[in-house]
Amino acid sequence: MRGIAEKQEIPYYHLDILEEPEIASYFEVLTVPAVMVYHCGQEALRQARFIGHKQINELLEKLPQDDEPVDYDQLFN
Repeated sequence: MRGIAEKQEIPYYHLDILEEPEIASYFEVLTVPAVMVYHCGQEALRQARFIGHKQINELLEKLPQDDEPVDYDQLFN
């Protein structure tokens, strides 16, 4: 996933729900691994257990590019 994010030049966060279980609760993650893609403050994709890298990459290529950077700290706090 990190490689896809770097290629698309988008922020990537790896969170360990065993170390921070409140994150799993906040995002309603019930199984791992889980990948969530947010665009313009909205969840655009969620995959868990079996991750379709090709599908995620295709979605990221289709999403419109924003000129304004997103403040992820503000978005998730």
